Amino acid sequence: MEGAFEYKRIVDEATCIINDIPVFSFGLFEEQYFNKAATWDNVFSAMWHHIQDLKKEERFGYASSFESTLRAIKEFQTGKTYSFNHRKDKVDQREKEYLSGKPLRFVDITATWLKNFERRLKDNHKSTTTIGIYTRNIRVLFNLALKQHKVKAKYPFNDYTPKSASRRKIALSAHQISLIANYQTEHPMQQFYRDIFMFSFLGNGMNLSDIARLRYSNIKEGELCFVRQKTKEKDVEETLHVPITKTLQAIIDRHGKRAVGFDAYVFPILRNEWDEARKYMEIKQLTKQVNKYIRQIALAVGIKDKISSYSARHSWATIAKNSGASTEYIKESLGHSTVNVTERYLKSFEKSNRKEHAEKMENMVLKKGMI
Repeated sequence: MEGAFEYKRIVDEATCIINDIPVFSFGLFEEQYFNKAATWDNVFSAMWHHIQDLKKEERFGYASSFESTLRAIKEFQTGKTYSFNHRKDKVDQREKEYLSGKPLRFVDITATWLKNFERRLKDNHKSTTTIGIYTRNIRVLFNLALKQHKVKAKYPFNDYTPKSASRRKIALSAHQISLIANYQTEHPMQQFYRDIFMFSFLGNGMNLSDIARLRYSNIKEGELCFVRQKTKEKDVEETLHVPITKTLQAIIDRHGKRAVGFDAYVFPILRNEWDEARKYMEIKQLTKQVNKYIRQIALAVGIKDKISSYSARHSWATIAKNSGASTEYIKESLGHSTVNVTERYLKSFEKSNRKEHAEKMENMVLKKGMI
């Protein structure tokens, strides 16, 4: 029975390839058939192939997410642990490990398989957010396999829905931001990464990727004028304008690479000679360092929440909203595509704001001895 199914699968796949070839030739058929069989009938090789395509498109964050998914699937199938240092381990070494051993075919991924995979991730203490990312990545790959590469398999996501969980967004109050800004330290690393955090906040929630890529040529008539890295591939590029306040200028003066050329990077983070893959890794490292030192400072000034570099963006948005700024202004400053996106973004903070106001009211009442 299994042999008959395999025979039908091979015949169907060959038929699809023949139908897609404009002018049939045995050479072209053989090339496409064996390339397809080698790459897209095996989940491991299909995902690795997709990761390389993403890297060619310079979508390194997305590629990294898919490689984490690939590693998790490989560990689930083999029971082994795979740990790679992307700075030291070569690509061909990782490819050899991922593609070795028994293949996993798309027909093997069923709703039951996905549920078991999810259960294993939970047992390994993966968060709901991470589990959702991994299973959604599998869904993306499955759709590519079925629609673009004509792989024959039953679609399992009709019976399984990937988990979704919004990451908790920590937004600081103006007072808490002030405590961070005025924290006195002689530690040069704390000073630098605190200043980068404050540059993000005062720069209308500018992302670290955009800060790292700022050049002196982006400074025009007292403003930072730039296109968000996140939206550069879109059909219409929107230039953001951030007024350079005294504090922003002071940070540029303190850390900027002066007298090195009009088109030089402002901050000593990236180098012109690096390719995009290296720049991506350096920005990833920058994020880790900002998170490390800003959490040290936060604890020192009495902020117990586990804040991160993104807290600067979240804090700017909520403080701007609470100070009376219009949603349209916040949308333009953050570089969102539509007001609806901004409204959803701001809505994510409402629960924490409600809790904060409720606790303030409770404290006021209790302090006055009314209960």
